[in-house]
Amino acid sequence: METALLFILLLLCNFVSTEDLSASLAAGGKFNVSWSFSETTPDSEIVFTISAHTEGWVGLGFSPNGAMTGADLIVAWIDSEGTSHLMDMHATGNWLPLVDSSQDVSLVSASEVNGVTSVTFKRKINTCDDEDAVIMTSTTRLIYAFGDTDPTNNVLSSLNYHGATNRGVKSVYLLDTASKIPDESLPDDLQYFDLNVTDYHVPATDTTYHCSFHDPPQLDTKHHILSIEPLITKGNEALVHHMVFYACWGVDKEHLRNNNKTEGICATPEMPEFESSCFNVEYAWAIGGSKFYWPAHTGVPIGGNDSSSPDYYMLQMHYDNPQLLDTWVDSSGLRVTYTSNLREKDAGTIQVGTVDGLIVPPKPENFEYISICHTSCTEQWMPDDGVTVFGYLLHAHLLGAKIKLDWYSKDGSQSEVLAEDNFYDFNYQENRLLPVPKKLLPGETLKVTCTYTDSSRDRFTYGGEPSTDEMCLAFLNYYPKQQISTCGSYTSININQTDPLYQRWGFNTSSNVEDNIELLEEVANWSKEDTLVLQRSYYETDHYSFCTKLSFHINYPNVLVPISPQSYPDPPVSQGNSCLQDTPNSGAKSTASLYLVCSVVGLYSLSYKLS
Repeated sequence: METALLFILLLLCNFVSTEDLSASLAAGGKFNVSWSFSETTPDSEIVFTISAHTEGWVGLGFSPNGAMTGADLIVAWIDSEGTSHLMDMHATGNWLPLVDSSQDVSLVSASEVNGVTSVTFKRKINTCDDEDAVIMTSTTRLIYAFGDTDPTNNVLSSLNYHGATNRGVKSVYLLDTASKIPDESLPDDLQYFDLNVTDYHVPATDTTYHCSFHDPPQLDTKHHILSIEPLITKGNEALVHHMVFYACWGVDKEHLRNNNKTEGICATPEMPEFESSCFNVEYAWAIGGSKFYWPAHTGVPIGGNDSSSPDYYMLQMHYDNPQLLDTWVDSSGLRVTYTSNLREKDAGTIQVGTVDGLIVPPKPENFEYISICHTSCTEQWMPDDGVTVFGYLLHAHLLGAKIKLDWYSKDGSQSEVLAEDNFYDFNYQENRLLPVPKKLLPGETLKVTCTYTDSSRDRFTYGGEPSTDEMCLAFLNYYPKQQISTCGSYTSININQTDPLYQRWGFNTSSNVEDNIELLEEVANWSKEDTLVLQRSYYETDHYSFCTKLSFHINYPNVLVPISPQSYPDPPVSQGNSCLQDTPNSGAKSTASLYLVCSVVGLYSLSYKLS
């Protein structure tokens, strides 16, 4: 199994687990799983507990894509004599799984009470077994199945097939630390306010961006926001795709109140002119996300009379309504919890990446698009002693398969993968904490790489707001807060005679961007070779950087410079795993960087879908 052979051990790091994380995998609580860990080094252990409404066998799997093929499976049962059985298995297809040659799971306890079978077992983050998955900091697809009876003579066979209903899959983030801080450990003066819409009738269009203005609480002194959680109207979980919480400065409050334009479709005349002052992202939530806690020494400033306190907040709601229903009514939003007990650092959020200039060809297969937060930007907004990045949210749309965030030193001599999700799930997007916070200094560079795959998409896809368009973004949480909003780069499809697009099709080099895009659309029988040419063009032609300030969406000066993507190759694969002593470092671009343990350590997809 390739997944057990390739991964990065960037840093040894520890997480203290305060309580179990858990997920309900089946409707009605018929199959639940909880897990806990204290460290994320390769040799450390993670403990799982399965609880299922059955007196037969239970199974949990870790799969790269939610299917049975390639899944690492654990199957357990308690026989009629009360003896517990636990098997480490793997699947090579949609048939009976095979028993691993090395059994790398240990039974902790098992019980069968009132028709519920519960099994607790443990395993290492990395078992060094080719037939096991490495648990990593990517999205994990946990899959499950269970049977009504125990295996005959304690031998699992096709007779123990789970059927069509006793199975499923769910994306989770196993090594989650951002949602593990219990409320009782926080200050005792907690207060909260809600940013939400009220009985909003969602239009019968596939995509709606709705914006609403909200007064911040009236606080005479500075406070800190400690946590934010989603409040989703029951039944609207699939409708609310994401919410972005913006801070607004320079807003004439009386004028805003008097003109009655406090909500409407974003970027339209329904909104007041002050909408343009709301470009600082305080927090971004996306579908599948849960409550987020800022680290104990950080908080988002609110209140007081200094310039760090916003005049207004704006909530942007993205509704995804592909069936064009006219019956949706929504009151979703965010609950913001804050305290007067100030923390050491003011935290901010920066959006890295782009939507503009993004073009994905038909039937993409591991097609990459990059956006670079260039040295020309970071040297202007970062203080001399730099900033510290501690959290992130990676974001793409339906074609997104992988997202990666890389760091480069100012002179380009060093590089490192900061975060990645190699099993990105559009329907499960979580704010996550870096295992080890990263210090960024002026002049250093960040690069976001998004990989798109969809063999059924038979048209070009462009950057845009609808879910059927694409994005390539990373929202980074950092401290101390600075006057920065967005940073990235885009391609312009301005063609010259050295461009692979000109060399293949002879496009007119004097054409504008729109004409060149139209020429691409007219290429008959688009092929994999055509896709490779477009991919080469992205990597060989210049990108142009942008860098916007905290308010009014104004660019920092002298940042619209051409950038050569070839100056920022992917970081080399580090060989820190004792399991791979004889494996050469290939420096491969995509597959090798898939497998990070520690600084990008996490979940290798843990889900199987038996079908």
